[in-house]
Amino acid sequence: MLSPWSIPEKKARKWMWIGLAVVAAFQTYYVQEMLAAFVVLGAVFALVSGAGFILLFIDRASERGLGGALNALRAVRHAGSFFVELTARRAAARSGELSLKERSSPIHV
Repeated sequence: MLSPWSIPEKKARKWMWIGLAVVAAFQTYYVQEMLAAFVVLGAVFALVSGAGFILLFIDRASERGLGGALNALRAVRHAGSFFVELTARRAAARSGELSLKERSSPIHV
């Protein structure tokens, strides 16, 4: 049977230092794992946020491009309705349905 008094002081001190070294090694390993997790999660966050910013910039750029395209389509539609009304007035004028006043009035779309 072993008692604290039966172990020599030199051996007890040796095992105490070994125990402290084991505890320090576990703590160092834990810190290393936490730092590695921090670095990995930081890199993942940077990639996700970078992808989000790229998508945001693409969205903003396409919004401007689509706005210009929509303005061009509106202009084409406006010109098309202008020419449709113009040809309808000319056809009506040829058939004598419009008076002189209606022929000379400006076309409003």
